[in-house]
Amino acid sequence: MNIDFTNKKTIALLSAVGILAVATIAAVVILLTLPGKAIQVEDFSGKTVEEIKKWATEKKLGDSQLVVEYEYSDTVDKDKLISQSIASEQKLNKDSVLTVVFSKGPDPDVEVTLPDFKGMTEEEIEKFVETNKLLDVTYEYAVDEKIEKGKFIKVNVTDTVVKRSTMLVFTISQGEDGTGEQIIVPDFSDYTKAKITNWAKANKVTINWKEEASDKIAKDKVISQDPKAGETIKTGDKITVTMSLGKTVTMKSLAKMSKDEAKKWLNDNGLVGEFSEAYSGSVEYGYVISNTPEKGDVKQGSTVKVKVSLGKIKLESFIGKKKEDAESFKKKVNNSEANLTFTYSEVESTEPVGTIVSQGYDSGTYLAPGTTVNFQISKGKSITVENKAGVSENEFKKYISGLGLSLGTRSTAYSDKAAGTILENETGKKAAGSTVWYKVSLGQFSPAAGDFENKSVAEARKIIENANNSGAGWSFSEGASEFNDSVASGNTFGCSISGKTVTCKVSKGKGITVKNYVGGAAPCSTNSCSVDGVTIKQVYQSDYSDVPAGQVVDQSVGAGTVVSSGTEITLTLSKGPKPVTTAKVPNAPLTIYSGTSYEDCKAKIQNAFNNAGFSNLTFTKITGEIDNPEGINGAVKSVSVELGAEIETSTEIVIEIYSAS
Repeated sequence: MNIDFTNKKTIALLSAVGILAVATIAAVVILLTLPGKAIQVEDFSGKTVEEIKKWATEKKLGDSQLVVEYEYSDTVDKDKLISQSIASEQKLNKDSVLTVVFSKGPDPDVEVTLPDFKGMTEEEIEKFVETNKLLDVTYEYAVDEKIEKGKFIKVNVTDTVVKRSTMLVFTISQGEDGTGEQIIVPDFSDYTKAKITNWAKANKVTINWKEEASDKIAKDKVISQDPKAGETIKTGDKITVTMSLGKTVTMKSLAKMSKDEAKKWLNDNGLVGEFSEAYSGSVEYGYVISNTPEKGDVKQGSTVKVKVSLGKIKLESFIGKKKEDAESFKKKVNNSEANLTFTYSEVESTEPVGTIVSQGYDSGTYLAPGTTVNFQISKGKSITVENKAGVSENEFKKYISGLGLSLGTRSTAYSDKAAGTILENETGKKAAGSTVWYKVSLGQFSPAAGDFENKSVAEARKIIENANNSGAGWSFSEGASEFNDSVASGNTFGCSISGKTVTCKVSKGKGITVKNYVGGAAPCSTNSCSVDGVTIKQVYQSDYSDVPAGQVVDQSVGAGTVVSSGTEITLTLSKGPKPVTTAKVPNAPLTIYSGTSYEDCKAKIQNAFNNAGFSNLTFTKITGEIDNPEGINGAVKSVSVELGAEIETSTEIVIEIYSAS
């Protein structure tokens, strides 16, 4: 059939057919791409994880459309809903993901500072426990005669800072009489842990808690109690209550599951996933590398740490960048276990100094963790610096400037070379823009003797020391110490130079010529004084002499000796003649003392003379038929001085006394 495409009716008909065809195709496309029937999301407040999962199953949500996450919360009770990503009454289609976040309860690792509980009541302790959300607290009760009933006795820890999860056992006083009344133990089967705790506190009973996994008893329900329900106990007794941890889950390796698959497996088994990311050379991006624990039985609600792969590390290009840029990249990826090592070496290059000119792997290369990447950094184009010893400093500066280098550290030294001459300089290859150190001659060290005159020895030595620090090689010597009226003590004078040695005398200051004090009167009115430029110290002779008292008889430093100002000189003074003392000789009895002995007589005579001031006494015993023919006993025969006479008390007195034997 031939169609006339030039006919207007034909063209119109074909246009209409084309439009209809396009409209039909568009409608089909729209129908094919429209999502399924939207689902209205409920308000999940107060719902459990199991109830929400059941709802998702009934609504035929895809496996990845419901995500259950857990986080710690101080305001929402454990296993209670914190938030939902899609609010109630809103629609959820086949591409939507509903995330519900449940509470893990208070963070057990938060640290709490414990107060001094001494003197606190049980109610005050309970308030502290509740406010700080302590997670493992038990109350015990004990008889105590000293502590008032209902008040704190002790706690089982000594640390002042503990984690919320630390087990705390508070012992509360029951007072003097803590026997209490008998108590019938109730059946705890339908009690919650909180209700059992409240009952125990009300009845002053200690609960010993235990936990066991159970496939039959629901989580947080009582498995057993000891004593059993109906038995009788007393205040202060203990009851052991075993609570169910719920079903256990046999853990397995999640390796090579996708992150979503791992999440689903954990959610389906009532476990909480704690996900982190790390690079891997063997596990594809988004898939699990490892999980902890990897095997064994764990209780429902436990946290499983899951490490998800970021794949290999994609290397960036650092050509033309700095070392700091590469290090920043390495630090970032190594935080996710890339464990990359970067090494750097310098090469000559026309690129600016410090610029990376090559890297061991091309940009975009995917690297396995632990790979070492080598980088080359430009040190610029090298320039050879020659030895310029002997040229002037100005010439050297022009030379360095002409090479495109900079002057570095400048030092100086004395030498035989003319002042301003280069002694040595840094040589060899240098990068463009580098600095070059050099040393300049100060010429010979040529001091004058006068440079050292009238200076302290330390100052004179310092001149030589400073010069020697610059290579002078000189020395300083102290000559004799002499008095010098014009130079202060300790300062130099009379300096001379021989070779490379400076020698200076050292002044002892102004000299004082010691006078002759012997034969003259004491110059000081007290024991010491300063006179004639010296210090005088006066002492007296130990014995009397014929020299008049107070006259100088000796001096410690001879007359005419030159000494330093203030030198101490000791003068010895005469005590003068010994003074004369007289007393009257007592009239000692010369008759026989009836019934006395020689010793009695001697004692009485000695006492009488001593009282009169005489101590130089000599007693002679007269015995024998010839000397004492009558046998007289205890009578004075004779006294060597006249009785009653006035004589010197130092006079020797001889007394003879008769003795019969």
